[in-house]
Amino acid sequence: MKNIPLYHVEPIRDLKEMLEKSAKTFGEKAAFLKKDIPGGPYVPVSFNQYKEDVDALGTALIKKGCKGERIAIIGENRYEWSVSYLAVVNGTGIAVPLDKELPVNEIVISLNRAEVTTIIFSPKLTEKILACKAQVPTLKHLITMEQPDPQRAEAEEAPYYSIYDLLREGRELLAEGDTAFTDAVIDRDAMQILLFTSGTTDVSKAVMLSHKNICENLMAMSSMVYIDDKDIFLSILPIHHTYECTCGFLCPVYRGSTVAYCEGLRHI
Repeated sequence: MKNIPLYHVEPIRDLKEMLEKSAKTFGEKAAFLKKDIPGGPYVPVSFNQYKEDVDALGTALIKKGCKGERIAIIGENRYEWSVSYLAVVNGTGIAVPLDKELPVNEIVISLNRAEVTTIIFSPKLTEKILACKAQVPTLKHLITMEQPDPQRAEAEEAPYYSIYDLLREGRELLAEGDTAFTDAVIDRDAMQILLFTSGTTDVSKAVMLSHKNICENLMAMSSMVYIDDKDIFLSILPIHHTYECTCGFLCPVYRGSTVAYCEGLRHI
């Protein structure tokens, strides 16, 4: 039996085209609501700003030598996670989302299996990630999702970068005419996301996903469930899972909705 779409949806070839269309269509509308201070007010981030941040981070990552490499993203649901994801898959390399609740030994196993060269991580996981560093031979870069620490910046050899330093570097590179990221051509059939399942066996399975896989899901779900720019999504489920990543993050970006990040189940 053939499924008949209930609603018209904008066709998208890949996630890069999706973001470009959404930024052009929804512009200064809020794409995300984030809290800079725990318990503080929500601060809106527009579609235009989101695209600018994605382009800046992607440009900086390529400048760091991350083109075509596997980049792990690990942390709670937050704006910087969403920037990192599209900055990786839209022209830099292969995203490897990981469960922030995993113990160090399991994180190390996943990093080694995926041959990860860069980790973008939440500051809450700093100790875990630093404990992994010596056990992953392929690892070259650590990037924290927090603001830069002036005292650490003065150290001779900092153990990790701040994502905000890279955003600044990326903006400067873009202003100088660097188009390595923005002109990157997407192969919609190639593996761009490498997921590790949380099954019942002791060894998780690696699942390979492409832009085509994700975009087909986005168009299919949006053709059956009405979602538009008046909707606000509260992101609660773990964002490293493909269900939340697709339905609670990428779909709102695709449809012009707003994503609000929850501080935790206790705060709902």
